[in-house]
Parts: sequence; structure tokens; C-alpha cells
Amino acid sequence: MSILSGAYAWPHQGELATCLKIVSCRRRPRPRFYSNLALVTPVRASSSFSLALIATVSNPETVEEVSQQAANAVDRAVQEGKSRQLLNFLLPVDQRQFNYLDTEPRDYPCSIRDEFMACCKVTTSILKRLNNRDGNEEILVKRIGELENEMDPVAALYPLDKSIAAIVFPIAETLKQIKSILQSEVKRPTLIVNPQWRSSGQIVSDFGFGPWKRQAEEFLNSFEPTYVLLEQRIGEASNVVAGSSGGVVRLLKCFPEDWHVYLMAGDGTSDLIGRQAQQPTYQELERLVEEARKTIPWKGSPRMLGGSEPPPPPLPKSLAKPLTEYEIKQMDKAELRRALMALKLPTSGRLEILQERLKEAQVKAES
Repeated sequence: MSILSGAYAWPHQGELATCLKIVSCRRRPRPRFYSNLALVTPVRASSSFSLALIATVSNPETVEEVSQQAANAVDRAVQEGKSRQLLNFLLPVDQRQFNYLDTEPRDYPCSIRDEFMACCKVTTSILKRLNNRDGNEEILVKRIGELENEMDPVAALYPLDKSIAAIVFPIAETLKQIKSILQSEVKRPTLIVNPQWRSSGQIVSDFGFGPWKRQAEEFLNSFEPTYVLLEQRIGEASNVVAGSSGGVVRLLKCFPEDWHVYLMAGDGTSDLIGRQAQQPTYQELERLVEEARKTIPWKGSPRMLGGSEPPPPPLPKSLAKPLTEYEIKQMDKAELRRALMALKLPTSGRLEILQERLKEAQVKAES
């Protein structure tokens, strides 16, 4: 029997923890910054950067743009016969919950459970956008993993026709289940989304050592990175302190385009400072940031501790036209607050109050 059998419909947000039987989630070490296809073995990038810095893919300002870019990348890769794909993107949590362009970390990061739920939601949005699918199509979710790892949030998401599968937050112990999913439908596109394993930077890899590690790496290297959006702090990494010599960069890979390196600014804007075929190393990023600081002027006034708030988030493209009552009803609190922040409206109150406030703003915009 396929591991994807016996699944259930994607639950409402409030029911997700119950449906997936996540009683409690311990925080796993976050994956480090790797540079290969499946975040396993570091690959040395070429030192020659493209001289013509023309962006072929923009730095996403909202999580909606991330979903659309990722869906487009997956579709293009499938058309070229790449059925095994890797997606790894920044989640809309912590400082990015209301402003996806905010790069200053918070003192109290969210739990791994919150990250998992956010990743499932973005992955659901990606699957609904694939191949011009109906945006209201039902997405199923099935918990996967071994019994002793039942507290680890790992799930398989897929549409009703099971034409594609996405494995969200996989860990080393779930490789057997991933292989089972691939064997059940060899030609079906399968996505690995935001994997949580680590193979370096510690005494023993999550995949063990010797032949076990080699076999795992060979399997994972068969997955093509089709959409990757990472953030890395370089040198004296601050985008809110004037005169900083370092900075925060976001690296974007959107198949089939090159890697794009964007230097983030304190006012929410970004500048393309590098573009190349291979993922740049830290040393190359350091050199790019150093050169960019000589020519790119400081943007935005510094945000001091206890001082002004970060710039308001960009207006979601979904608000470019009036939302229907159904669309507003489907938004959770985080989405409603982000939309209200973008419209410079109060964000406090119960869910029903936020919905009514956004509806009223839509009516005023039309009049």
C-alpha cells in the first residue's frame, strides 16, 4: 500500500496540530548554510561573477510572491523532465511574519511546530498554483515518520489526484518513507521542502558515516534545487546601523535562472550585487558586500533599540484589487494583520474584528 493512501483533507489552521497529532515539538538544530543540490555536500562555486547584473528574477517582497515564483520554477523543471526537486525558502515567521523583508532577528524565535505549520501553508499555496490548477483545489496531508520519531513534524502534501507529492520538513529518519513514495509512482514529481537534516558541522552526520552516509547523499543529490531563497549575514551584519561594513544578503535560485545575490537595506529595499551559475561561497559573498558598500548609499534611518518600528510591509499583490468576502474569511490572523499593517490600519482585536476592519477598508478603497 502506498504511503500516500489513507490521507485526510487539509484541516483548518486551528485543527492542524490535532489532526497531525503533534502533542509537543522539541526544537531541532536548524540546518546550516549548505551549497549543494540537497543540502548535503558543500560544492565550491566559481569565482567568476556575471558582469552584467541584470535581474532575471526579482527579490520576492511577500510570501505570495514566493509561492508564485516557486510554482513557476517547479512547472518549468517538470517540463524539462526533472521529477525530483528541492525547495528551500524563508518562512513567514518571527520578524518575517508581518514583513517578509525584515531581516533583524527577534529575541524569542517561534517553535519548530510554528515553522512546520507555516511551511505546510506555503507549500499548500505552491501546490494550488501549479500547472494553472484551480486555486480552490483540495490539498491532502499525511503524517509520515517512524514511531520513535512521532513527535517530529514531517508530512506529505498532495492534491486529490496524487499527481505530485511534497515532503515537508523531512529528517534523516524519514528517508525510507521518501524512497517509498518515489517507488510507488516513479514518474510522479516529488518535492523535498525545507529539509531539516545536517551532514556536516558536527561529529557524526544525521545520515551516519561511511557507506550509509554515502548512500544517503547519492540519493539526495538526485534532487534538483528548483527554488531556493536563503538569507545570510555577512561580516558586521546589520542593515539598521549606519556605517556597517557588512550586511544581510538573500540568495535566490529560481529554476532555470542563475543564483541572484540581493543586499538587503533597512528601508525594505534591496540591490542586486551578484549573479552566477553556482551558489556563491561565504568568501565570495563577503567580497561582493564589501564592494557593494562602496557604491550603494545607506538607505533608511537607523532603527535604535526601543526606537522606531521597522518600515511597513509591502502591500500584498492580492490587495491590488478588492478582496471578496470569501477570500477575507479564508485569511488567518497573521495574514489579516499583515494586510492591515500594509494599509496602515490597527491590527489588534479578535479574528472577526480584523476581518470586518479589512472589509471596511476595501469598501472605502472602492468609493
